[in-house]
Amino acid sequence: MDPLEILRQRLEELRSQINTKRSRATEILGMKTEDLNDALMTEASNLRKELAADQARAAEIEGQIKDEETEAGRREARKAAQVDTGTVPTPEARGVGGAKVAREERTYSRDKTARGETSFFADAYRAQFMGDQAAAQRLARHGQEQAVEGEGVSARATTTGSFAGLVPPQYLVDLYAPIQRNGSPMANLLDSLPLPPTGMTVSIPRATTGAAVASQATENSALQNTDEVWADLSVPVRTIGGQQDVSRQSLERGTPGIDLIVFRDLAAAYYAELDRQIIAGSGASGQMLGITQTVGIFQAAAYTAAATAATFYKKTAGVLAAVAGAGTEIVPSFWLMNPRRWYWLSSEVDSQGRPLVVPLAGGAMNAMAANTYPGGTSADGGQEPPRPVGIYHGLPVYTDANVPTSVGTGPEDLVIAGDVTKGYLWEDNNGVPRQLKFEQTLGQNLTVKLVLFNYAAFTAGRYPAAFGVAGGNAGTAGFGQVAPAF
Repeated sequence: MDPLEILRQRLEELRSQINTKRSRATEILGMKTEDLNDALMTEASNLRKELAADQARAAEIEGQIKDEETEAGRREARKAAQVDTGTVPTPEARGVGGAKVAREERTYSRDKTARGETSFFADAYRAQFMGDQAAAQRLARHGQEQAVEGEGVSARATTTGSFAGLVPPQYLVDLYAPIQRNGSPMANLLDSLPLPPTGMTVSIPRATTGAAVASQATENSALQNTDEVWADLSVPVRTIGGQQDVSRQSLERGTPGIDLIVFRDLAAAYYAELDRQIIAGSGASGQMLGITQTVGIFQAAAYTAAATAATFYKKTAGVLAAVAGAGTEIVPSFWLMNPRRWYWLSSEVDSQGRPLVVPLAGGAMNAMAANTYPGGTSADGGQEPPRPVGIYHGLPVYTDANVPTSVGTGPEDLVIAGDVTKGYLWEDNNGVPRQLKFEQTLGQNLTVKLVLFNYAAFTAGRYPAAFGVAGGNAGTAGFGQVAPAF
């Protein structure tokens, strides 16, 4: 069986697995709310992650099949041309001895990249994220070339050898510096559920008045009778996406993979915007309704001066008290802070100049909080779930630069606490945004339109009291959680 047939067989097997897992996820989604339990929700979350990985692998194999088919077509075309012109090569007669040493062309070079034969960036991406063995072999060969020809050798503790084939050719260094994004820590804390296949609204039955019980006044008298009242919580499905017009010349004559670079930037922007809307989306102009804009969440009282470590500690304790007291099934599980607020807290000291937040590795004693990831950030960077940077009031702290910093008269940043299991995020296509390429829209200008989008819905309205916020309601400028000075 040739390599192309093996790839096609793998693709069919993977597609069968995807269909099976998608059917199971759809089955769970179609269950009644009262039939869902933690095990089913966990299974649905795991299915989403597995489907995303399987689809990425399927896309990788499809790309390999396309490359193999293209190369096979080229070989056939060369053979046909040689037959037509009578230039079929004959084996070269080799003499004994007289070996000749020649210089072989490098794996990566400007000319090869310009011709679209090899691309260091594309191979690094495909090898790392798609498991492309051919790309990994080219990277390994490049690493050997670096060592043989003496390029990139370092005597420091960490050498280029530590990174195997991921040492880029010198001509590519500093040419590609993507825009830095805020990531999506809050979104990655949530269990993502698959969107129903149709419709632009998700409806959740929600009790607004519960049954009641009371002591029977006298024997044979009527028991307490209070009618339950239910209402539908309607969650709109939103479309989040972006587009970029790219000249055909840049795609055809520029560095191969430039469309991949654009799509990766659009994807990073998508996840940051999804995260921002989950936190503070207005619910208007096509945005999701974020946690901080949901009616019924707890809002801590306003500060009467600029926040200090002591007043901040009290305000945030009040947020936890409100959330923990909202019901027996609501358990606070996280803190979400803008990086500036966490590192402001880390900078606070007592009257003797001793820090109130200390690294946990040292064995914190009498500390207000503990720093578990000194100098770190929870911005995902491929981590799911995100990494906590510390512990505050006994709960993990996650930093998220999408937490707003210009709220209220202050203006203030916000600190959010809550039960993460009470927020619901639905995403289409297993959370992977769709990529489209339109070549005819602006064809007269030789412009190619690259589009990335996805459908998503979020609500904290199922149990609004499961979330609380400190900051953002100061009535006087300069009061509250204003921008700290370091």
